[in-house]
Amino acid sequence: MDSSQAIIKPALQALFQTEWEQCRVILFSAPCGFGKTTAATALLAQHTVCRYDAAEPDFLSTPISPGCDAVLIDELQLVQESADQQTICEWIKANPCKHFVLLSRGIVPGWLMPFQFTGLLRTIDSKALLFDRAATAKLLEQNGIFPAAEELTAIQAESIGYPLAVSILCSCMAGGVPFSAAVADEVRRQLFIHYEEAVYRRFPLPMRQLLLNLAPFEPITPDLAILLSGDGHAGELLGQIQRDTTMMIYDELDSFHLWPAFRQFLLWEMQQRYTPAEQNAIYSRAALYYDLQEDYGKALDCYARSGEHRKVTELLIKNAEQHPGVGHYYDMEKYYYAMPREEVLQSPTLLCGMSMLTSLNMDYEASEDWYAELKAYAARLKKSDAEYKDVQGKLAYLDIALPQRGSNGLLELIRSVFTILTNKKIQLPAFSVTSTLPSVMNGGKDFCSWSKRDEILYDTMRKPVETVLGRGGIGLADCALCESQFEKSKDVSTRMLTLMSRLGEIQRSGTPDMEFAVVGLLARLQVSQGKAAAAVELLENLRTKFIETGESRFLPNLDAMLCRIWLRTGDTDRVARWLREKAPSTSPRLRALWRYQYFTLAMVQIANDDCDGALLLLAQLLPYCVHCGRTMDVLHIRLLMAICYFRLRNKVWKAALSAALDTACEHAFIRPVAQYGGAVLPLLTSCGWQGDAAYLEQVIAATREQTVNYPDFLVCTHQMAEPLTVTELQVLKLLCHDRSNGEIGEILGIKLATVKTHVSHVLQKLGVGRRNEAKAAAEKLGLL
Repeated sequence: MDSSQAIIKPALQALFQTEWEQCRVILFSAPCGFGKTTAATALLAQHTVCRYDAAEPDFLSTPISPGCDAVLIDELQLVQESADQQTICEWIKANPCKHFVLLSRGIVPGWLMPFQFTGLLRTIDSKALLFDRAATAKLLEQNGIFPAAEELTAIQAESIGYPLAVSILCSCMAGGVPFSAAVADEVRRQLFIHYEEAVYRRFPLPMRQLLLNLAPFEPITPDLAILLSGDGHAGELLGQIQRDTTMMIYDELDSFHLWPAFRQFLLWEMQQRYTPAEQNAIYSRAALYYDLQEDYGKALDCYARSGEHRKVTELLIKNAEQHPGVGHYYDMEKYYYAMPREEVLQSPTLLCGMSMLTSLNMDYEASEDWYAELKAYAARLKKSDAEYKDVQGKLAYLDIALPQRGSNGLLELIRSVFTILTNKKIQLPAFSVTSTLPSVMNGGKDFCSWSKRDEILYDTMRKPVETVLGRGGIGLADCALCESQFEKSKDVSTRMLTLMSRLGEIQRSGTPDMEFAVVGLLARLQVSQGKAAAAVELLENLRTKFIETGESRFLPNLDAMLCRIWLRTGDTDRVARWLREKAPSTSPRLRALWRYQYFTLAMVQIANDDCDGALLLLAQLLPYCVHCGRTMDVLHIRLLMAICYFRLRNKVWKAALSAALDTACEHAFIRPVAQYGGAVLPLLTSCGWQGDAAYLEQVIAATREQTVNYPDFLVCTHQMAEPLTVTELQVLKLLCHDRSNGEIGEILGIKLATVKTHVSHVLQKLGVGRRNEAKAAAEKLGLL
C-alpha cells in the first residue's frame, strides 16, 4: 500500500510521536499481518530514512547515510548472527542523533535489552496496531465499500481490527458484496492460506508438529509441551517460537497462549493433517497431563474428546470421593448430569456425589432422591459385604454434610456417628467444615445455634467432633469457640493466643481449610481493632503460601476477604480491580459455595451506589440461606438489604433491620452488626427497634467504634451529584471503548453537536476533565 494511503489511527500516531520524543529506539513487535512495515513507513513519511531488510543477504553491508535522521530495520527477528547483532548495537551507540525504528515478529531480543533497561528503547505492540472502528471504516471506504453502521459493527467484531483480515475483507466485499457469514469464512480461509505460506512453513518440522499438538489447549506450559511431544527440549522450542513470532503470548512465567487468529489456523491445519485416531491420541495425552495437575474439568473434556469414556467415569468417581471443599463439582457438573442414570445407580460413590452436587446447585428434591437411592442400595447389602461399611459411611457423611439438612439434630447425629466410628462399624469419608471459607461457624454448615451454648459444647463435644472429622477436626473446637465469642464482641485475646499456639500443629497434621479459618479469624480480629494493614499482610502471606503449595481453591474467598478490607480502607483502585477481574459471575445461576464472594460483591455494589444491583443479588441468595438454615448469612442479608432500602428511601428498611436485630440479639451477636460501621449507624439510631435496649446500646457503641476506624466503609465517597441519563450512559460506554464523537453519533443516530453536549455532561457528572479519565471514574462507580 502507498504510505500516503496507509491507515494510521490517531492513537497510534500520538503513541509514536511520544516514543519518538522520549527515546531513540522504537521496536514494533507484532505477529505477521499487523501492518508493521506499512505503519512505520507512513509514520516516518516526514523523515529522511535509511532502510534495511534483514531478509536480504548482507543487509548491513551498506553504511548509514549521514543525511538521514531515522534508520528502519525490517524483519529484525531474522537477525541471529552475533556479528550482525553487534553491528546494530554499535550503530545505535555511534549515532546519538538518529532514531532507529525496528520491525519484528518477535519480542525484544536479549541483545537489545540493555537499551530497553536504560529507557533508550521502547516497544509498540500488536494492540496499538489493531484498527479501531474508524480505521476499519476508512480502509473499507478507500476500497469503495461503505457499510451501514450495523454492518460495520459486525465487521469490527469479526475482524477485531486485525489489519490483514480487514485488507482481505476489502477484496472479498469488492463489487458490492455484503458482509455475511460466508464472507467471513472466505476471509478466514484466505488468512489461513497466508499463514501457511508466510509463517507455518518457515518453521522447522519439529516446531510445526509441536504447534499442531498444542493448538487445542490453553494455557500452554513447558510441561504440557513435553508430555504432548515426548521431546524433553520442547520448552526450548516454545521459547524460540515466542521470541521469533510473538504468535505465542506470555500469560505469566512459563505460561502462554497463542494469538487467537493463529490458533484458529493451527486447529484448521490440525484437522487437515491428522487422522481422527491421531487427534484422539493427542487429547488422551493432554487428559493425562490435566489429570496429574488435578485440573479435572479439562481432563474430562480431553478424555471425552479422545473417546475414553471409561476414564471419564473413573474420574467422576474419583472426584465424588472428595468433599465439596476439595472436589471439583462445579467444573465437572455437565459430565455428572450427562451420565446415564443406570450407571449412577450402580455406584454408591456416584450416588453420594450426585446427592451432594444437586444440593450444591440448590436442587434439594433431586438431592434427596439420590440420597434415597443410596439408602436403597445400602438396604440391599449384608453386614458381611465388602461395601457395607463404605456405603454406611457415605450415608452418615451426607446426613452431616448435605447443606439442606442444616445443623438441627446434628449434635445427636455426631454422637451417634462417633460411637459407630469408635466401634469401627463404618468408614467415614473426609469432611470439610469450612468449605474453603474463612470461618468455622459459617462455613460448610451454620453453627449459630451452637453458639448459644458454646462453652458447654466445647467441653462435651470436642472429642466426638474431632474424632468424626479426623484431620479436619484438628483445631476446630478451639477455633469455633474463639469465633463464637468474637461474634459476641467478647475479649478473645487469650483464646486467640491459645489458638495461634496450635497453628503449627494444624499446618503439620491438620488441613489447610482449618489453617484458613484460623488465619481468617485473626485477620478479622485485627480489622476490628483498626489494624487493617496487619490483616492485609497476614492474608497476603497466606495467599503466597497457598499458591506455592498448590491450594488455589482458597484464593477466590481469600481475595474476597482482602477486598472487604480494601473497602474499609478506601482502596478504591484495588476494589475496582477485584470487581473487574475476580468478582464471581451471577449467571446462569448462583453457586452455593461462592456465597462469601457474592456477599463481597453486594458490598462493592453498595459502595458504588448500586443498591438495586445489591438487592437483586441478595434476594437470590435469601431462599437458599433460609432453606439451609444459614442463620448468619440471613442476618447479613437482612442488614445489607436494610442499608440498601435506607439509601433508596424505602421504608421497609426498618422491617429488614428489625428482623436482623432480632436474630442477632437472640444469639447475643454484636460484631456482625457493628462491622458495617457508618453504613448501618444512622439506621440503628433511628430504627425504633422494640427489642432489648441494653443490647442495642452495646451494638451502637461497637458500631461507633468501627465507624471511627473505617469512616468510609460502604459509603459511596464518589457518588455523582446527578445520575447519568440513559443516553449519557450509552455515550459513556462508547466513549470508554475509544469511539470518536463521530462514531458515537453514527451508532446512536444523533447529530455531532448533540454528542459533544452529551460528552460534556458525562465528564462533568463524573467529575473529570478529560475523556481518557472517564473510564477509570466509571469503573469506580460500577457503571461499566
